[in-house]
Amino acid sequence: MKKENTAIRLKTIMNMRGLRQVDILNLTVPYCQKYNVKMNKSDISQYCSGKTEPNQEKLFILGNALNVSEAWLMGYDVPMQAESPAPSNTYPLDDIKFVNVPVIGSVAAGTVCLADNEIIWYEPTDYDDVKDGQEYRYLTVKGDSMYPKFEEGDLVLVRCQSSVDSGSYAVVLIDDEEGVIKKIVYGPNFIELHSINLMYPVRRFENENVLRIWVFGLVRSIKRKL
Repeated sequence: MKKENTAIRLKTIMNMRGLRQVDILNLTVPYCQKYNVKMNKSDISQYCSGKTEPNQEKLFILGNALNVSEAWLMGYDVPMQAESPAPSNTYPLDDIKFVNVPVIGSVAAGTVCLADNEIIWYEPTDYDDVKDGQEYRYLTVKGDSMYPKFEEGDLVLVRCQSSVDSGSYAVVLIDDEEGVIKKIVYGPNFIELHSINLMYPVRRFENENVLRIWVFGLVRSIKRKL
């Protein structure tokens, strides 16, 4: 749960380390150069005063420069220190440009679990995967109805869109309550939601019941947590 904001967290770390705003700016310089991000004195001043919040790109720069968790820097009740070492399945930062995509909660693969819209953390993602200008979110898989393609704990990268092609894997809401990952199949007067695990039956919605289905987005990729 978010308890503070970036301004409070910046002031906390400034007091702890005896830093000035100009010191923070100087610490960001190598990261700004490395990732081609612009940050100036005015940006730091506004972040410290609370007039504005840093966007995802600049939050990443500040987190690296100060060696703190981005979620902590945003004000969430999480450990201050950035995780280290990086998981083995993260991308090599020297080779590609990446952005941080919000992780917004959990999707139940086959069970009732509404995806929480509150951002939990940000996941580094290859820029090429999300450069089409659409909104993207990560959600965490729970349940086994989509096993073995989707395992519990996997992060699924979802492009937010209200419709998908028949046969696509999508995140859908049923009656505005259930967030599930399913293969969605369209027919003349029906929508079917298919699981991969054969222990779970096909769910079929016919005629006016198709209005109970709302597509949250298209599953683009899976990131397996080791």
